[in-house]
Amino acid sequence: VYLLKVMGDGIRYLLISVREPSSLLFCKCKKVSLSLGSVHEIPITCGVQDYGFFNVTMQFNFTSEQTGKFHIGRFVQAVANTELAQQLCPSEPYQPYQAKLHKPQFRSIEDGFPPNNTSFIDLEQKPLDQYKYPSNLKDLIVCLNEGNTHNDGTSDKIAHLQSSLEAPLQFGNYSEKFCLLLHLEEIQMEVDIHRYDMQNVSMFTDKYNKKLLVLKAPGVAENRPSVLKGDHLFVIPAEGQPKYNVPFYKGYVHAVELDQVKLGFSEKLLNKFVNNMKFDVEFTFNRLPLRLQHRAVILAQKSQLSHLLFPCFSYKKSLLSPNQELCLYNPNLNNNAEQKEAVRQVVAGTSRPAPYLIFGPPGTGKTVTMVEAIKQVLRCIEGAHVLACAPSNSASDLLCQHLMKHVNPRNIYRMNASNRGYHTIPEDIKPVCNWDEAQSCHVFPRKEKLQSYKVIITTLVTAGRLASADFPQGHFSHVFIDESGHAVEPESLIAISGILDMMDPKTNVNGGQLVLAGDPKQLGPILRSPLAVQHGLGLSLLERLMCFNPLYQKTNEKYNPQFVTMLLRNYRSHEDILRFSNEKFYDGKLLECGDHLITHSYCYWNELPKAKFPIIFHGVCGEDQQEGRSPSFFNTAEISVLMDYLKKLLLENQGKKGIKTLPKEIGVISPYRKQVEKIRQAINMKLKDLMNINELKVGSVEEFQGQERRVVLISTVRSSSNYFGMDEEFNLGFLNNPKRLNVSLTRAKALLIIIGNPTTLSKDPYWNEFLKYCKRNQAWKGYKHSEVEDELPIAALSALNINDQPAGKERTAVLKATFNC
Repeated sequence: VYLLKVMGDGIRYLLISVREPSSLLFCKCKKVSLSLGSVHEIPITCGVQDYGFFNVTMQFNFTSEQTGKFHIGRFVQAVANTELAQQLCPSEPYQPYQAKLHKPQFRSIEDGFPPNNTSFIDLEQKPLDQYKYPSNLKDLIVCLNEGNTHNDGTSDKIAHLQSSLEAPLQFGNYSEKFCLLLHLEEIQMEVDIHRYDMQNVSMFTDKYNKKLLVLKAPGVAENRPSVLKGDHLFVIPAEGQPKYNVPFYKGYVHAVELDQVKLGFSEKLLNKFVNNMKFDVEFTFNRLPLRLQHRAVILAQKSQLSHLLFPCFSYKKSLLSPNQELCLYNPNLNNNAEQKEAVRQVVAGTSRPAPYLIFGPPGTGKTVTMVEAIKQVLRCIEGAHVLACAPSNSASDLLCQHLMKHVNPRNIYRMNASNRGYHTIPEDIKPVCNWDEAQSCHVFPRKEKLQSYKVIITTLVTAGRLASADFPQGHFSHVFIDESGHAVEPESLIAISGILDMMDPKTNVNGGQLVLAGDPKQLGPILRSPLAVQHGLGLSLLERLMCFNPLYQKTNEKYNPQFVTMLLRNYRSHEDILRFSNEKFYDGKLLECGDHLITHSYCYWNELPKAKFPIIFHGVCGEDQQEGRSPSFFNTAEISVLMDYLKKLLLENQGKKGIKTLPKEIGVISPYRKQVEKIRQAINMKLKDLMNINELKVGSVEEFQGQERRVVLISTVRSSSNYFGMDEEFNLGFLNNPKRLNVSLTRAKALLIIIGNPTTLSKDPYWNEFLKYCKRNQAWKGYKHSEVEDELPIAALSALNINDQPAGKERTAVLKATFNC
């Protein structure tokens, strides 16, 4: 009998004569003779030290005169659970995505009724084409992926498709290539959205409005799928339908409330509807952003924006005199040479027609720098008109809030999309927004009215309305895009094409300045199509210029300040929290400049394994779990450990002055939506009576980009059940992303706590380096993982073929013991 790969100090096993197997990787036990029909018991004792799921494998070697040698393997698992973990266990068995709905070839669509118009539009609008993908593109992609070719001309089309994808991006193929990539992305979006289609589900009449039907759709609250007011979906009665000309009822979304969607259907459906009537549901997505991106890349090529998109020179014409000093609105920038340099270069405009880039690593004041540059442009350049954009509403709102501190509100216009809820707009910027109190809707005034504002602030998608309005040539002298690394290049083009004219020394001497701010080392765009990502759609305009354009490359380890400034002073994090990302992603250039009263406030916390080093890696041997129809993962063992830390932070006095941590000072990050949901559930169960506990933010990495907290806890979730290295599939989709790791580790000011399975994390090279960083600095707690795996148990396990399809249930039996802590 062999005991293979005893896992760490979290749990100890005693197997027959082996007294301390926890210090061994391979244990051989005495031989036993078995006669036919006899039973031999093998006692196993377990001593639990940590929460989690602990696994070992036992190999039984048999020798028989008739059959010779053969092996049988058995898994042994011990589970150390808390009461909380049991309460958070799957509420129902996991149900994989349902089979695709049978979609009749011939369908008739019965239109529903949309919500009341939430906007009043005076702004001129050019017709926007549909830009639908070619009908044969799906089949060509399948053939390309499978390597199939035909003799009917398909092979030539596949060859052309492959050639178009592999061709380097240049101005000559700019619109052709990006339109193709956008088509690939849309096809994948269609595939993905239909994974959420539902079968045989019931609806009921809304008790507040009898004209609306309510559909329960688990996951819409977490955008799985994304459903917004004004969107639509299709339903068909689940039974008794004809084979041809099946009626599809189009329902418009009037409201989304948690996991419920309120829908407006036609009278034809309402007249026959009874509560709990069964339907099949088909989801759709909003194509408007895709259509705007298609138009933007085509318009960019028609408008000859080559020197803006593929810059190779500068006119070197400055709008500032050599000795002209800038009087900064934000006096703090006077002490930061890089920020001052970036502001001066933007105002001077010497990069034009090339864009100016502000490379802002975490905590270096990128947005503050951009806002100061906008204010100085308005002060120093006569006739300047600025369009300031960001990919999201929250980032655009932040720009607006900063600008309102020194720019006359009468010169600022925050243009929101028509489907944005008024309640989601921050109170302090509502006076400058396009909301009309009298009409209770968003308004889009005529361009003559918009031309009177010095600064217009929108998201990138909403900027498409300005491109449709045909403003006078050169009206917008400057376009600023914050967080530009988050947007695919065609999305950034929405705010450029048809809006910004290139600088010309004769006809547009004061304009044509594009400013991009962001960090190519942090999270980029979120895309669906691996094929589109592979061929360049995953690169933002910012990242493409910094990686591939010579003007933005380093010379002698320095950037050319005429085209790009890298901000170096980090005002956020303790130096030990910053150090790993600084060395791995920023060549060690960042300087720790934070307020030590904040950044060092947890250096003597009792829970730190090592004083003055405010990082904890807590190893947890958890288990991946799923429930219901949600594909997302959660890990109750990690939640148990996380809640222990939260209680110590929130309920116990910290530091020499005995101060408790406030909920608003804590952020909890997890990559999986279901883990976020379960953590919120645990907080509501155990800490709901704590004052202002709703200010403790729990969210995904994407939700925390651009944000910071005094204390950050990270739950990594994934904990592969196979610890033996036999299968390379470790499901590291979240982890195998250096940018996501960088964002996660750089949100904390004073204390960083990471909870995860080191065996799984170590398979990723960046995470493995971070684990080594924690070990070197004695910042490790919980389950420990050996860095060097013994080859002997791996070889022995490989001989078992235990991952093959089992011959019967008893062959793969798991001996499982559960302990409540």
